[in-house]
Amino acid sequence: MNCVIKFLEENPLVYLATNGLDNNSKIRPILYYFEEDEKPYFCTSNKKKPMYKEMQKKF
Repeated sequence: MNCVIKFLEENPLVYLATNGLDNNSKIRPILYYFEEDEKPYFCTSNKKKPMYKEMQKKF
């Protein structure tokens, strides 16, 4: 798990892509926040505009 946390700390912003019920791609940014008890915690948003800067401010 240490190597996963290290990777997330070095690359806190990732994108999750899924296929929606309408067969169109759905892509959302996911921001790594912190690790506690060997569990990573993430943040995401349902807004359409890029949220990386706003999400970082809350960090």
